[in-house]
Amino acid sequence: MRLRSIIRTGLVALLAMMGIWTAGTASAASATASVGVHIAGKTHLDTVISPTVLQDVGTVKGSPIGSGDITLVYTLSPPTGIAKTTFTITNANGTVTGNCVSRYSVTRLHITFTGAGQITGGTGSYAGIKGKMLQFAAIHSITGKREAVSFGGRATKPA
Repeated sequence: MRLRSIIRTGLVALLAMMGIWTAGTASAASATASVGVHIAGKTHLDTVISPTVLQDVGTVKGSPIGSGDITLVYTLSPPTGIAKTTFTITNANGTVTGNCVSRYSVTRLHITFTGAGQITGGTGSYAGIKGKMLQFAAIHSITGKREAVSFGGRATKPA
């Protein structure tokens, strides 16, 4: 019995030195929490970078960020009607970044975007946040002065 205990202790120490076993702390460190993503906000056209690249800025609020400032950069593909969008949400607690792919349509009064997005990362309180298959929607007035944006779904972040 004593020899078995000594061998087990030695094996645990060896594995710990190799970084393979950490007495349960690895599972605690890699634990994630699922959080709802329900973000909505108002934006406006800030910059026309090129005829097919537009930058919007504004404010958003909702879970899991509370409230913050948002910057979206839309890259439009007129032949396909598809837009690729990157976004950054910033507040005093950190930053959340991501991207979206959406179909867009243009009418006389609006540009409407509908598609899927993902949260690719964050900093500060949002470090390690990830989210896929978020619903993404935006509606823009042709004047660029009144726009609404929303994200919905689920994300994970370190617990």
